[in-house]
Amino acid sequence: MTEHSNPISGRVVIVGGGVAGLEALLALHTLADDRVAVTLVSQDDWFVDRPMTVAEPFGLGSATRLSLPEIAAELGADFVRGSVTGVDVAARQVTCADGRNLAFGTVIIAVGARAQAPFPDAITFGLEGSGDAIREMLDRLRRGGRSVSFVAPTMRGWVLPLYELALMTARELARSGVDDIQVRLLTPEDRPLSLFGGRLSQDIGRLLGRAGIEFIHASFAKTGDGLTYAALGQPSSDYVVTLPLLSGPELAGVPASEPDGFIPVDEYGRVIGLSDVYAAGDGVDFPVKQGGLAAQQADVVAEHVAARYGVGLDPAPFQPMLRGMLFTGDEPVYMRSGVPDVDPEVPGAWYPLWWPPTKIAGRYLGPYLSEHADEEGLGAPPVGFIDVDVPLAAITMPG
Repeated sequence: MTEHSNPISGRVVIVGGGVAGLEALLALHTLADDRVAVTLVSQDDWFVDRPMTVAEPFGLGSATRLSLPEIAAELGADFVRGSVTGVDVAARQVTCADGRNLAFGTVIIAVGARAQAPFPDAITFGLEGSGDAIREMLDRLRRGGRSVSFVAPTMRGWVLPLYELALMTARELARSGVDDIQVRLLTPEDRPLSLFGGRLSQDIGRLLGRAGIEFIHASFAKTGDGLTYAALGQPSSDYVVTLPLLSGPELAGVPASEPDGFIPVDEYGRVIGLSDVYAAGDGVDFPVKQGGLAAQQADVVAEHVAARYGVGLDPAPFQPMLRGMLFTGDEPVYMRSGVPDVDPEVPGAWYPLWWPPTKIAGRYLGPYLSEHADEEGLGAPPVGFIDVDVPLAAITMPG
């Protein structure tokens, strides 16, 4: 693979400053810094470690927030504040909402997914104001609520935050001496966290049981106005906490798959039907939406782009490896799918199964977040530490 001959061929535009966009920026800086000129485009000035925001309403942690313009400057990239509305491959331009056009040789779309509340009168975690709403819910439950339900509207996305919210809520109520609240977890899964396999699912089921959380395999139905969430025979709850419904980013000139508009990509992150256009993260048509997987997709894209511009490496296709850190309100549980012949009895553990043990298990972003967090960095892994990659089995994935 060789570089194009036109003068903008080495100009890489990364659209989006979330996990996938920042991982792609860090990866290209490491792999192809002297071969490409990178521009990072984001409508926000700040990168937020969003997986950590689940702990904030409980006072158990805080999300790292880093300046994107400063990160770009540190890595020798340009930063453009703006909202991208489309990609014109023929003109080799990215179009911004304010009318600006940015020329590119290669573009990496990492804008994430669009999120919306699945139904009214519920707290949709991840949308604006949801953290304050959960704090208020906890306060009211301490003063006399009766029940709260945590509802996963769909398996497309990432259900782990809902488990964390349920577990931390149960812990907080117990710590406050409130023991008469009924806590339910409703999900389309037939067993808890089924993506991680049977052994770990049993462990998580026992963890829920010890916390007094009722797990319900729920049946949901679509209506003309959206979705109705009700497990047959289950009474309503005083409070309902849910996760958002996700859909594709809707960019002009970029194909969208049915029915939710996610961007179709091949195993190297190339957008189907477009040349020199890649995509990674929650906006692509991979059914599981998770920070670690978004980082892996960005790494695949960065390697392929670097090879295009003459870096001597053999790009590997996307082979998803699932890792998850579950906040419980006590010690976190580190989880991975079953690994044959390696630590077979511990698919989930109270000790780190990857390093650094950040919520986002990204090859470049994980260490970067560890180094730039408010707390002291974690440094090198312990002596003898082994980090194992675990394929995400297709039979366990939604869809």
